Amino acid sequence: MEVYVARHGVSRANDKDSPAFGSTEAALLPAGEQQATDMGVEFSDKYSIIPETTEVAVSRLRRAQQSARCAGFIKLTITPLLDEVTTKMSQDELYDCLTNKYVPRASIEAAEKLLATPPEQTVWITHGLVIAGLCEVLGVPNEHRFIPRFCEIRQLTL
Repeated sequence: MEVYVARHGVSRANDKDSPAFGSTEAALLPAGEQQATDMGVEFSDKYSIIPETTEVAVSRLRRAQQSARCAGFIKLTITPLLDEVTTKMSQDELYDCLTNKYVPRASIEAAEKLLATPPEQTVWITHGLVIAGLCEVLGVPNEHRFIPRFCEIRQLTL
């Protein structure tokens, strides 16, 4: 099964291009709204996925849902397994993880749970560490960035 997994747009919780675990209600910044709008165009132009007619799985966090809506998706299914991964790592440990491009154990565990019962939708809008965990578990090479950029789309084979 092919799925398209995208990170949400930049929000008030994480405006430094790195993962953040701020408020679940943090709204997208104007730049994040534009990123999500552009993502909708990319879904259509590059992948032939029409947001207006495609059901999308999203996390419970506002920034993922808002990204989906800005991209043009209308049919959203809330999927808690797509929620941001919370780690028990200190900021220094997380920074080391990001710098050295290794996936935290919590991300791998979250990905394994997600893959055990994946959403039936073929488009998922989620969070950076969720996508990093999925790529690690699926053996997807990390050619560019370990954490995807905001509104980056990755095509994965489950």
